[in-house]
This record gives sequence, C-alpha cells and structure tokens, in this order.
Amino acid sequence: MILSARDPRRGLIVAAANLVARGEGIKAGMRLAEATALSNAQVRDHDPQEDLETLCHLAEQAQQFSPIVGLEQLEKKMWAGRTLHQPECLLLDVTGLANLFGGEEQLLSEVCQWLNQQNYFGCLGLAGNVGAAWAIANYANRKHPAPQATAGSLQQAAEIKTVPPSRYRIVSAGCDAEAISHLPLAALRQPAPTIESLARLGLRRVGELNSLPRDGMATRLGEQLILRWDQALGRRAEPIVTLNSLPDWCLEQSLEFPTHHRETIAELVRRLCDELCTRLRKRGEGALRILCRLDLVQQAPLVLQLALFRPTNDAKHLASLSVGQLEQQLRSTTKAALWRISLQATLTAPMRWRQTELFEAGEAASQNEIARLVDTLSGRLGRKQVLQAKLRRESQPELAFSMRPLTGRRQDGSPQTSLKKISTRLTSRRAEPRRDDPLRRPLYLFVQPILISGTTPQTTRRVDNSSAHAIADTPETKSTLPISFHYAEERYDVMYACGPERLESGWWRGPSVRRDYFRVQTRQGSWWWMFRDLHTGHWFLHGRFD
Repeated sequence: MILSARDPRRGLIVAAANLVARGEGIKAGMRLAEATALSNAQVRDHDPQEDLETLCHLAEQAQQFSPIVGLEQLEKKMWAGRTLHQPECLLLDVTGLANLFGGEEQLLSEVCQWLNQQNYFGCLGLAGNVGAAWAIANYANRKHPAPQATAGSLQQAAEIKTVPPSRYRIVSAGCDAEAISHLPLAALRQPAPTIESLARLGLRRVGELNSLPRDGMATRLGEQLILRWDQALGRRAEPIVTLNSLPDWCLEQSLEFPTHHRETIAELVRRLCDELCTRLRKRGEGALRILCRLDLVQQAPLVLQLALFRPTNDAKHLASLSVGQLEQQLRSTTKAALWRISLQATLTAPMRWRQTELFEAGEAASQNEIARLVDTLSGRLGRKQVLQAKLRRESQPELAFSMRPLTGRRQDGSPQTSLKKISTRLTSRRAEPRRDDPLRRPLYLFVQPILISGTTPQTTRRVDNSSAHAIADTPETKSTLPISFHYAEERYDVMYACGPERLESGWWRGPSVRRDYFRVQTRQGSWWWMFRDLHTGHWFLHGRFD
C-alpha cells in the first residue's frame, strides 16, 4: 500500500509506503508514477489532518508520563530530509520525574509498552535538551540498516499484522555533544540546501562543524544552523510549546476513598459538566472537544475524547454524551477503583446567537435536533462511524468521493460542515435529471461494480436468484448491450439505452481503467447504470437511478 500526496513542484509523490512496498524498492518522496511502475500496490490519498488529530490525541494521553507535552515545531521550509511538512514527534519534559517510575530505564520501558498497546512503533531518545533528544530518536535510534528479506518473507510479515517493540536510547548526563557528534548533519533539523552546502565543504557529520570558524558560519550558511547547533549542545535553551488548554476549561475532582460504583462516577461526570458549562456560558463560548480522564488504582488511566458537531454549552447534552461513552468504556474494563477524575474542553469556539425570523423557528429547531442526533450517534458508535461524503476530482466513480467524520474540526477550528448544508441534504428533493443528460449520475452507487455474468460468448446462459450477482442473456458479441439481466430475484428487460460515455482513470494510478458507461431503462420503468470494461469486454452494474 502507498499513501500519495501532492507536491507543489513535483506533482504526486509517495508520502509513505508499507513494509511490502518498501521491499519492492518504493521510497518516500519518490514520484508516484515511478512507484506504480515498480509495483501494483494499492494507492490511497494521504490525509494530513487525520495524522495531526491523531498525534494531538496521543499527546493528550502522554500526559500520564509528563505534565509538559508538546509537538515538535516546524520551520518555514522542509528540513531533515522530510517529504511532508507536518509534525511527526512528541516532546516530553521528564526532568525530575524519572524517580517516580523507578528510573529512566523503567520510564522509557513504560512509554514503549504504552505505544505498543496503541499499536504504534516508536523511536525514543532521552537526552539533556530537546535538540539532542530529537537527533537521537530520529537518527541514532531509527536509521539502521534494513535486513535482507525476500518479497515472500515481507508479505508474510505484513500478513501477521504485529507491531514490533519500540526502541529507545538514553544519553548519559553531560554527554550530549559526544552522543550526536557521529550523526549526519540532518540531525540538526537543517533544510536540504544547507546540507548540500556543507557537503561541498566535505562536512557530513555534526562533530565536523568544530573544524569551521564560527564567525563566518552564520554569514555563509545562515543563523539557523548556529541556533540548532547551540540548542543540540545545550548552549541555548529550546522551550517545548505545550498543548495544554486554558485553566478555565479544566476541572478536576479527587476522591477521599477510591470507588468503582458506576452511578457515583456518572454523577461526578454530570457535576463536572455543569460546572464546565457554567464557565463557558460566562465567556460566551461553547465546547467542540471534550477530554475526560479517569485515574484508576493500579491501572493505566482511562482517557475519553468527545468531538461535537458544533459548539455547545448545554450541560445536559454534554453530560448525556459523556456518560454514554463512559458506560461503553467501563464495560470492557475490569472493576478498577477510581480515585481522580478530570474534565477539560480542549477546543472551544464562540457561541453565535442570531435572532430568528417569524417563520424560521421551525428550521432553527430542526437544526438543533440534527446537531444533537449527530453528536449522539458519534458518541455511541464512534467518531469515524458517522461520516459525510466529500467529493473529489476523480473520473473513476468509486473513487470520486471520500468519507470524512461529521464531528471534529479543521486546522482553523471551524466545524467541518455547516448545519444549514446538512439540513438541506436531509430535507431537500433533487430534481429528476433528463434521461439524455450526459452528466447524469445515479443516486445509489454500488460499493463495488457487480459483474453481469453471461455477457461473454464463453459463458452459458443461466439464472441466479441471489442478490449479489446479476445475470444476463448471452449476446452475440462482447460489445453488444445485454438484452436482459437478473438482479435481486427479478428479471429486467432492457428497453432503452443512452451512451456510451467513456471514463478512464489517470495514468498516475498504475494500470489504466477504461470503461464505456450506459444509462439503461428497463421494461419496469427503472433506470440502471452499467458499463463495459474495455480491457476484458465484461459488463458490470454500477448504480441505480432513483
């Protein structure tokens, strides 16, 4: 599998590739056309927003190891040989915390175990400053010779679907300069032009910078190199920009005696929701994301995250969603006693009030009900189970849309879809398109095209009553439109057809897809969307018009 991304200059490139694809010579940053020529791997679009939200969610959970957790800060240009301009690392300040876990070795072991439980593979580095720890994790602990393996062994390893244990390396106190001296210059988080300039001077390791005069380095190579070098050696401090929310939106309740009574826990959640909504109403804001953390006795904390469709400060609504999700999580856990509970709004937005007109009261009420319905379904089924379709510029129909969660936010914090658009989708009726409309598309599209058996001279005529297949009378040639077909235990006779409309996939997606689509009317009056595969000559059902 390959994840593709669009580069402003190079076009479509490989953002990431799995183990099997890398074994066939595919690397990150390669042009997608070259990658598809080397392998028949599946190509999916890379979603940077999904990565960022997941990384932020991990940062919130990592607060069980340190109260200071943040993401790495990016420069204006690409740096350290990366193919994507987005954060990939978490930064934790564990100064003075190692003795609480039994030492630095035990602390990193617990972090590795936590990552493995989340099905993540991580590379950890512990040093005296942020720059040295970043360099150790990314270059001393991650860059290693790839083992020699055949394609069969890589395929077998991928089918096992096991995550290898995370790796970590600890730098002794005061040995940061010695630990990073043998690392490549990219470990200083420098852009490619700076690395190339240093390579022309014969410098490829961090320790070799000591041979250059410091006075002229900033003039010829830029001040950023001096800054990153000093930060990695501990000469300059580098702060960690934390992801903590405002103190006003964080509430905490500690219990004098731990309890595992679910009614008591639910009542505590309701009280915290009431207090949080009271503070939000005073500021005229509403919560978009809620984080609830339950600290259990002799067990890992239970972290619940709730995403909302639009900002709200309704205490009853928040309490019902939080308690409902809490009950689902507590069913799968053992009866562990709770000793502390915290609730915080990690993302808020101003509440917008607008006076409705006389005849808009019903529409406003329906919008509120839709928002509550979306929040309730997302809380019970999961955020990734309540989705909306987003159109994409693709000629291949089954790839012309992508599914996105309804709840959540964009990078600017705005909701993904407005309530007015959702209300229109649920209530409006689409005008019936003309049968000769060349851009007519069915409202119901099959998940996968259904093969119409019997559309080749080699196949005998037969009837299948199952709803998973469509059977056609055998035509005289492969290019002849099917005379009739069976679908869902019913026979349909073709009376009229409009077409063909040829659709072809882009060359960058590997093997081309070439189809001739027809809009077919049956004797019963129903309209179907079927196509003929120009490579094989087979006919397929792909949709039905409403």
